[in-house]
Amino acid sequence: MKSMLLKMSLISAWLCSGVFAGTVITATEVKNAVEEFVVSQIETDLPANASVVVDVRWQNDIELDADIDPVIRVRKSSSRKLRGPSVVRVGIDLDGETLRKMSVTADVRIHMPVLVAAHALKRGEHVEPTFFEIMESDVTKLRGAYYIGHNHLENMRLGRSLGAGDVLTDQHIERIPIVKRGELIRIVARGGIFEATIDGTAMQDGGKGDLIRVKNVDSGKVVRGHVIDSGLIEVGL
Repeated sequence: MKSMLLKMSLISAWLCSGVFAGTVITATEVKNAVEEFVVSQIETDLPANASVVVDVRWQNDIELDADIDPVIRVRKSSSRKLRGPSVVRVGIDLDGETLRKMSVTADVRIHMPVLVAAHALKRGEHVEPTFFEIMESDVTKLRGAYYIGHNHLENMRLGRSLGAGDVLTDQHIERIPIVKRGELIRIVARGGIFEATIDGTAMQDGGKGDLIRVKNVDSGKVVRGHVIDSGLIEVGL
């Protein structure tokens, strides 16, 4: 009986000595490693006033048969930019050997202080500075360029309606036309020291600086030119 108790005591001491001790990598450690990697990959491409929000979708602890700390290695799974839901590869390495491989999804969001509609705005309204306010917003999936100030909004109108809180982009606005489709205009053709002026017809609306199609009244030829003033279009030779 004493011999059996002694053997059990020795086995118990052996088990507690660390021979079978394992290492647990917590879900928080995995999330932190992925977040640090994502931020390091994209922070150099962002404006100074941008912030990154990373939501790592991983919930499980990882148990390993090892009594020393392993290394968590993270890399991209493709050449695609880390924007929105993105999959990265995570490897658990120990002494140069990869013990575990996982695919982890990180939802990457870019936030910026940008112009948003202060209230609902209708298509065709002439832009006023009071229409917009600066607010921290998610710009990750925006199509078109957003605005961080009221510069470049003079002589513009809304080409699309906006709801209160919507981010303003260059796809929502257009120049107020000073040339209307079907209007008789003058076409100025310039090339070097040569200059000629002919009659034409505007084929589309255009604001100052816009490139529009115009038709030569005499030849019927359609060309593209820049609106330089009301009723005046400049084309190159």
